[in-house]
Amino acid sequence: MKYHSSLLKKYISVNDTPENIAQKLIVKTCEIEEIIERKISDLVVVGYVKSCEKHPDADKLNVCIVDCGDKGEYQIICGGSNVRAGIYVPVSLPGTVFPKLGITIEKRKMRGIESNGMICSKEELEINEDQELHSIWDLLVDLDDISDKDLGTPLAQKFPWLNSYVFEVDNKGLTNRPDLTGHFGAAVELNAMYHESGNVSFNKVIEWIKQFQNTNILETFTHATPAKRKVIGEAPGLNSYTLLEINTIKIEPLSFFTRLQLLDMGANPRNNWVDFSNLFMLLTGQPIHFFDADKVEGDIIIRNAKDGEEFVDLFETKHILKSTDIVITDKKKILALAGVVGGLDSGISENTKNILVEIANFDPVAVRKTGTRLALRTDAELRYEKNINPWWSMYCLLLFLDELKYYSKDLGTFEIGGISSYVKTDLKEPRNKIVTIDLDHIEQSIFGKKEKKFATAAKQVLEGLGFGLSGTSVTCPIRRSPDDLNIQEDITEEIIRIYGYEQVAGLPVLSDVQYTPYIPLVGLVRNLEDIFVQDFHFDQTETYPWTSEKLLKQFGSTGEKCYSLQNPVHIETPYLRDSMIYNLVGYASKNSKFFDSFRIFDIGNVWHKDLEKKSKDSKTYATSFVHESFELGALVYEKSLNNWEKDSFLVVKSLLEPLMQRLGISEKISFQTTTHQIFHPKKQSDILLGTTVIGCIASLHPLILKDHKIPETAGLCYLSLSLPTLIAIKEQGTTISNGYETLQDQIVWRDLCFVVDASSSFESILKAIKDIKEIGSLEVFDAYEGKNIGEGKKSVSLKIKIMGDGNLTTEQINEIMKKAITAAEKAGGTLRA
Repeated sequence: MKYHSSLLKKYISVNDTPENIAQKLIVKTCEIEEIIERKISDLVVVGYVKSCEKHPDADKLNVCIVDCGDKGEYQIICGGSNVRAGIYVPVSLPGTVFPKLGITIEKRKMRGIESNGMICSKEELEINEDQELHSIWDLLVDLDDISDKDLGTPLAQKFPWLNSYVFEVDNKGLTNRPDLTGHFGAAVELNAMYHESGNVSFNKVIEWIKQFQNTNILETFTHATPAKRKVIGEAPGLNSYTLLEINTIKIEPLSFFTRLQLLDMGANPRNNWVDFSNLFMLLTGQPIHFFDADKVEGDIIIRNAKDGEEFVDLFETKHILKSTDIVITDKKKILALAGVVGGLDSGISENTKNILVEIANFDPVAVRKTGTRLALRTDAELRYEKNINPWWSMYCLLLFLDELKYYSKDLGTFEIGGISSYVKTDLKEPRNKIVTIDLDHIEQSIFGKKEKKFATAAKQVLEGLGFGLSGTSVTCPIRRSPDDLNIQEDITEEIIRIYGYEQVAGLPVLSDVQYTPYIPLVGLVRNLEDIFVQDFHFDQTETYPWTSEKLLKQFGSTGEKCYSLQNPVHIETPYLRDSMIYNLVGYASKNSKFFDSFRIFDIGNVWHKDLEKKSKDSKTYATSFVHESFELGALVYEKSLNNWEKDSFLVVKSLLEPLMQRLGISEKISFQTTTHQIFHPKKQSDILLGTTVIGCIASLHPLILKDHKIPETAGLCYLSLSLPTLIAIKEQGTTISNGYETLQDQIVWRDLCFVVDASSSFESILKAIKDIKEIGSLEVFDAYEGKNIGEGKKSVSLKIKIMGDGNLTTEQINEIMKKAITAAEKAGGTLRA
């Protein structure tokens, strides 16, 4: 889920920074994973292309003269496919910084001709549209309010709404809060946090809360003009259904202002009415659906499907239905799968003139079972399964009519027709759930004593959240799930989370501490996390355990080798991973755009399908069983554009011996070359302790990097370690010191540089030096090939740690270094002068 600043401001405008708002939401409401902010520099101005001529020395470049008003005229070299004279464009002047791209616009020569600035594309301004066209932004295509008087004006000053921010919300925290799957619910939370602070400049939340409290929606249905079609409810899983007729509509594109909001939310705009239905769901958390009225024959019937009945959805996929599925039909055909997806035969097209609006509420269990069985995890299904309050679904008609007015410029002219509705009998009363509370008891349970002004603060919190308080009775707001608020403790939680846990003094908890047996796997995981984060400076990620068929194919695997899920979370990721590499490389692809180097790791489960052949009745049968394991996967990325950069393969390799020391494993490490096609042919090995394979180390093949939009010249090294194997070795072997130095240790660092054959892995040199007793550890920190080294040679630089008991003299240290040089020379290395 994402909350867009522009959509939140439709209901409430808070005078606070995005960071402060996010922090309040995290502490009081839901987890904010990321703030995605678009802030266009004031050095990006409106320009006009006066002339555009082909670059004499480049087929795809153009030499443009751009008028930027009082900022002057600029000669700019541009490669946009659509650049031409006579258009208004965004121009980044020299000095413009693009932090996320990691570039600063400066004067420079391109193929011998000076360029003073950059004509921007939408992508460069962080607008997620037309990214595959390699085109610059022709402003008049999207923004009609541009003329010569705007030349030189900062683009974000002319259109302030271009600057915005989006809160990325952790969906796991919204499981019991369907109201928070819409911006209105988030706005109510902000109202409760800020309405008494004086930091609110616009607030429509309170107005809506009062309107919901003062409106009887059933009377609204009764007095409304009846629609031409009736709503016939036959399915037990139907709670409420509102049908609204809208006639003489016109299908057109959305305005750029509204389209940008959807793009920022990750949606894919199609046309004004379809996009409006998606936008309304994002605003309210209530899914709605539009039918082409001219394709619907007769009344709307909501019933259970027949076993074996066929249905073709909007994506042209055929489904075989069961009697537990709820369907929306007319007198001849199925129009939609209730709460999940619309049908192909009733969808809106560019020729649609009249529509029927569905605002409905269905049994969450029935919707979830249908969506799960058919692998249809749509946005509507994800919301219905959280148990939307049926009363909220009905009251959303009021919000819908209001939003029709607000977006009338996008929707064009239309006529609102009649309304038909169905309400389940047992829903008609009561409208709001009533919970009886004792404020004195709540105060005692929170503070353990009387707290000054708490009763007043509690009332303000409840009113800010849309609750009604009369004596000991609390009236719950209709937007909240019917299963969410039932007892006094639920109300206590609502009060204290907004009031602030930080305002409650902590009290000691007196309880018996139960003995918890040591679990080797848990201990190893904690140890590895500490080592990789604190000692090796990795960032820990948390990846999902499933993967897609596309990723499997890219890494030379197939779905047959992995276990598939009967009910995948997402239809595109139906397989359980058999390696940690898949999603880690996805993270690397994203981060490679912003960082020249990084280290990431994750620890989690992997599943391998083991095939076993059995004979029976002279026939051979193949059976499979699942083998679950626990692995560490790590990636080291270096943007190695030349040989002076660190070799990520050597970096990872140099960490293995210190890692084993930290883990207290005494077995010597060795390597066995492998031949996997997804890895670099000369940089891949299994890692062995004794004769046991504990994992692998390998640099990814340049073709794999290309598939994931990572520079092919970069170095991306993958490390995999099997945790059960490490545990078995630790239990069988001799435990040694964990390798951490004490204050009594004498540590001396020295650097040596050797020249070896370019084709050599120089493993023998490393082994020879490591065998010297006084050498504590050894790290390769640079590798270089070049004209100063010699043909067919490369230079390897080593950092050597000499450990003593505090009594080593300079002469003794020099003797140890001589031993290291002699050992390296015997192994084929030559000391570099």
